[in-house]
Amino acid sequence: MKLARISKPLRSVQVRVTLAGDLNAALESYARYYEHVHGDAVDSKALIPEILSAFLQGDREFQTWSRSSDSSRQRRPSSSSANGDPKSQG
Repeated sequence: MKLARISKPLRSVQVRVTLAGDLNAALESYARYYEHVHGDAVDSKALIPEILSAFLQGDREFQTWSRSSDSSRQRRPSSSSANGDPKSQG
């Protein structure tokens, strides 16, 4: 079958973090920079997921590791199919 398995999107989670004062000041400064560049005001807290996403997507070593880790997980049989669970056999 050429159609790949459809994966469910991961659910969003709320994470509470405490930022050091200098990091918070830098984040607020970045929000002002964002407004200067794009002309749209943005809450500094709204930038956190975007910055984290950009960081993860831009980390080449992590991307390489992630792709190799994903492919090695796909090759391993799941525990239910290894135990002969008929629900997992298609």
